[in-house]
Amino acid sequence: MGAIRSYTFTSGFDFEMIKQHAVDTLRAKLLKEAIIIDQNPGYLFVFKYAVAISWNLEDEKHLIQTLAPEAIYKHSEAFIYKLSNEFKIKISADTLQILNIDEMTMLAVSFAIAQSVKLGEFEDELLERLIQTEHIPAELIQNGRVLMPREEIAKERGKLFLTKSKIYLHFELLDTPDFLWEYPELEEYYLTTRKYLEIEPRIEIINRKLNILHEILTILADEQKHKHSNLLEWIIIALIALEIVMNAEKIF
Repeated sequence: MGAIRSYTFTSGFDFEMIKQHAVDTLRAKLLKEAIIIDQNPGYLFVFKYAVAISWNLEDEKHLIQTLAPEAIYKHSEAFIYKLSNEFKIKISADTLQILNIDEMTMLAVSFAIAQSVKLGEFEDELLERLIQTEHIPAELIQNGRVLMPREEIAKERGKLFLTKSKIYLHFELLDTPDFLWEYPELEEYYLTTRKYLEIEPRIEIINRKLNILHEILTILADEQKHKHSNLLEWIIIALIALEIVMNAEKIF
């Protein structure tokens, strides 16, 4: 029986620097998306998502600090694992029963955990943004308008698109890791862990919340556009009226 622990880097994370340090000073193997560090009898996996997953290590914090002395990190999730002669892989109550333990099997499971941890960051970020904007529908109902500057609305829309791009482009949370194309026999470990962590349903919920935020901000942007159009119309009317008055004075 052993422990699986995950850590999220909150600042100072430099994947390329950590990769180079791991190669120079430790027994490390490199993949495009991860670093595998053998610390017999345990392992540390560092992912480009700015997440580290340890297996059966007693002092992984010291190891992380050695790899990234400038980085700040926090503990995220923990699991227990044990060998099983009955199941190839089964997870319940944060306990992983697994038939075979080797570094590639651990890597397949760790990928799913790392993606889940990173997704949790986006869930927290989105929850905070929803709390910050929950006054908008209430103000629309109460006053029929929201006193929010155009610049602030534009910034909020920019943050929204940035969150979407991180999920779908930068961190590839919906994609199967590349190394599984070379080790298709490990896909079951990855998919079982991913299913237990409910990554797909959580992404769907995030999508719904992002869409709601997008609709709210679009309504505000349209309202501001309408106000701007009205202002331009009144300016044109005023200019026409002024021109009429000036022409009238010339006539009389």
